[in-house]
Order: sequence, then structure tokens, then C-alpha cells
Amino acid sequence: MSAVTDTETPLRRGGGFARHFGFWPVVTAIVLVLIVGLLLVPVANIVGVSLSAGAKTGSIFENYVNFFSERFYYQTLVNSFWVSIWAMIFAVCLGVPAAYFVNRYEIWGRGFVRAAVVLTFVSPPFIGSYSWVVLFGRSGVLTQFFNSIGVSLPSIYGASGIIFVFTLQFFPFVFLLVSSGLKSIDQSVEDAARNLGSSEFRTFRTAIAPLLVPSITTSALLVFIASFTDLGTPIILGERFRVLPVLIYGEFVNEFGGRPVLASALSVLLLSVTTGALLLQRWLSARFSYATSAIRPLQVQEQPRGKRIAATAFVFLLIGFALLPLVNIVVSSFLKSNGPVLVASFTLDNYARILDRISLPLWNTLFYTTVATLLCAVIGTAIAYIIVRRPGPVSSLLDTVVMFSYAVPGIVLGVGLVVTYHEPPFALTGTATILILAYFIRRLPFSVRSSVSMLQQISRDTEDASINLGAGPGRTFAKITVPLLATAILSGALLTWSNTIRELSATLILQSGTTTTVAIEIFNEVVNGNFGVASALGTVLILLTFLPLVVLFTLLGKKEEALV
Repeated sequence: MSAVTDTETPLRRGGGFARHFGFWPVVTAIVLVLIVGLLLVPVANIVGVSLSAGAKTGSIFENYVNFFSERFYYQTLVNSFWVSIWAMIFAVCLGVPAAYFVNRYEIWGRGFVRAAVVLTFVSPPFIGSYSWVVLFGRSGVLTQFFNSIGVSLPSIYGASGIIFVFTLQFFPFVFLLVSSGLKSIDQSVEDAARNLGSSEFRTFRTAIAPLLVPSITTSALLVFIASFTDLGTPIILGERFRVLPVLIYGEFVNEFGGRPVLASALSVLLLSVTTGALLLQRWLSARFSYATSAIRPLQVQEQPRGKRIAATAFVFLLIGFALLPLVNIVVSSFLKSNGPVLVASFTLDNYARILDRISLPLWNTLFYTTVATLLCAVIGTAIAYIIVRRPGPVSSLLDTVVMFSYAVPGIVLGVGLVVTYHEPPFALTGTATILILAYFIRRLPFSVRSSVSMLQQISRDTEDASINLGAGPGRTFAKITVPLLATAILSGALLTWSNTIRELSATLILQSGTTTTVAIEIFNEVVNGNFGVASALGTVLILLTFLPLVVLFTLLGKKEEALV
């Protein structure tokens, strides 16, 4: 018996639009409208505004000409490339050996290392940056200590400080993806090389590393994109060293009269770089992909005691530095503070000071994050089904556009949404609706990729049987497909929650006084130098970020690589 198609069943059983057009075509149309309205139209409007005829020359390219002709402007683009490329290089140099040692050597505390990497991955980066100032700033705790013993430390400010912080913030991308790549390599690859007399290093360089090229290039470009689009760290550490996202933010929200047209042109430049990096990553992954079947994955090997100690020391030193800001945030939240000055005396005053002001930001954060996560779970699952089960030009377009949303920086999306929805009949700027929709479209790829991965492993025989027995495609999806995808849906939802709850860039552009979030409150306190209060708020945000991941790892048994 042949299976009844999705379009035949609704014609007999459905109603409304589904009766005439079919369930999945209607769902596809709704999804396309959402993506076009929340992503493509705002991006197109940014491009359009950036090409507005200038007052001086009347040329549509005047803003770009001004940018590349004035050193103050184009230097920010050069600076962004400089810190992002070096952060990418250092993150790879640290993340690859760390992943290799943890996955191949029987080092002490391997479980702790994996948990610590997750902690560094989910901690709010902007407060972590200020934590480095408290530790290594001009009057920092550790700076004063080393000065007292005659040791002068490098400055944490400027390009070098930004690169240092970016490296420690984003090397988990490399660690997690390379760890995943190592688990997909069969042990026979290494055995064959070692039996031919190859040393461990040569075996890694000639046999294992080529198989890790997709993982390394993907993680490296993710580090580049994250560094290139980061706003909080350069604002805190940059001082006179300005990067492109800081310039966009300054031009758009300058209280002395910003220039939204120039901000739009800058946003187009930023988006062009991130989109190019994403396209390069996809090309490299396809170009250097290798078909392997890890029947017997690479095994943990016992190493000589000296090598084991050296590997353990390297990994723990790296993790220790990466966790230092996080530990400093939690400890500082219990110390007396007078602005940026912390006193070594235990107190709960910082938490008492936030009690009367945290209710609105906390409610907003939880409400916006929850609604956006639910939207991502529902719509992301439907998009995944369309991509996998209904292949064709439309599904390919959806797949590409969803990944494009990952390349759109938060500050660019914020500018685009303001430009698009600041006037009636869709005057949404500063409302809860615009924030929820921004979070939704920004984090949609998490739910889509999670469900796509599982759908590709599930046979459609059960779904076909349900349709053959008379159930419509909508009912089959709800009763058959969704339960089979429950683990993937929950996994994607938890990851969406953890990443959305600490969103800063888009929120800075879109929020108003009544829609402030915990992340915005932390940012304001950090900028004002109230590190004790900021640490208390940061500790609350860390708990809200990390608890869902505890559920993800313990109840679902997910590996840490699921984070990316």
C-alpha cells in the first residue's frame, strides 16, 4: 500500500487553510513569514538605510566612503580583525592540545575539567571582563600584590588585554568541537601509524590532525565570529582601542546625537565579515571532510608519569585561568564594597542591595527567556521537520537562512529591528515583544540543529504508517514525531535558555526602562564601577544559566559537545 502524501490527507480531513493548501505548506508559509519579517527585512532595511544618499555628495555610498577615508573609522575595522584573528590563533593553540590531553591521556580530574569548561562557556563574558580588571587592573588585587614584590604585570587594557580575555572566553569552542572530533576517529588509524614506527607527535600531525580539520576550522571560525561581534569586553577593556561593535553602539545610542545612518553602514560591514566567516567555515568543512566510521573510537592511553604530570599541569593551569573571573565574581558578591573597592570582609549587603531592584529585571529576564525558548522549541522543531522530511528548494532555503541568523550579530539585529519596527503600525521598539522576537530569531538555530540531527537518525516508517491509517500530517507530527524527538527538543530548549538569558548586545539596543533585564543591570553596574552589586547580580545570572545545563547533562546524558 502506498503512503498517503502530506497534501492528500488534509484535503480530505483538514479544515481552513489546511483544507485547501495542506498542513505542511501552511506551516512552511508561516515560518517563512516569521523569518522574513524578523531577519531578512531588518537586514535589508539596514542595507537600505546605509545606502541613503549623503548630504555632502548625494552618493548612496557616501557613508562607506567616509568610513574608509577617515582613519578614526576604518581603524576600528582593522582593530577588530587584529584582536579576533589573534584570539582565534591562541584559542586553537590552547584548545587543541587541551582537548587531546583530556581525551587521550589518563590525567587526573578529567570529569572536573569537562565540567569546568562548561562553566567557562556559560558565564556572562561582560562581567568576567570586569573581573579581570578587578584582578589585574591598575589598582587590581593581583597587580598590587605583584608590585609589592617588584614584579610588573602587562596591562589588561587595550588590544593585548582584549585578546587575552577573548582567548580564555572562547577556547571552549575549540575544546568541545575537537573533543567531539576525536571521538569520531577509529583507533585503527593511530594503531596503523604507530605500527609503522611513527612517534606520537608525528602520528597526531600526519594521521589524526587531518581528520580533525573540520572540527578545528569550525571552532576557529566560531571563535573569530564571537570575538569580532563581542561588545561588552571591548567596552570594558578597550579604553582608546576601539573596535567595530563599540563604534556601532556609540553611533546608534550616543546621547549627544548619534548617527543611525552611519551605524547602519557599520552594521552592514560587520554583518559582511561574519557572513563571510560562516560561508568560509561551511566551505572548509565540506572541502576537508572525511568519511570515517569509529567502530572502535580512540582510546585513553596510559602515559609515562612525567608526561601525565605535564599534561595535567597544562590543562589545570588553563582551566584555572579561565575559571578565575568566575570564582572572583562569586567571592566578590560576598565582600564589602565601596564602588570598585572591595574589602576582605564577609557580608550579604550586596544581595540585600539588589533585593529591592531585582524583581523587575529578574521577572523580565525569566519571562522573555521562557517565551523565546518555547517559540524556538515549537517553530524550530517544525523547521527541522521541513528540512529533513520535505527536501526541496524551500527546505534548502530555510536551512540556509536559519544558519544565516547565527551569523547576524546581536547588535546588528538590534539596529535592524529598531530601523524596521520603530513607527506605526508596528511600533515595537522598547517593548517586551521586540525583545522576545529578537531572542527567538537569534537562538533559533539551537533548536533547529538539535532536532535535525535526531530526525536524520529516525526512520519515517512510523510516520508513514500513521498517515496510512488516516491520521493527518499535523496529528502525526504531534502524536508520533514530537514524542520521538522529545530528547532533542528538550536539549535544544535548554541550550536556547542558557544562551538567551545572558544576551547583552541586542538587549542594549532594544530595551527601555520597563524592559530591562538582569544582563543590562549587570552591565550598568559594571560601567558605574559598582562591582560588589554587579557580582551579586552576576552570581544570580550564572545560577540561572548553569542550572539548565545540569539538567541537560544529568537527566539526558548529553555530552558537553552539545553546547556548540
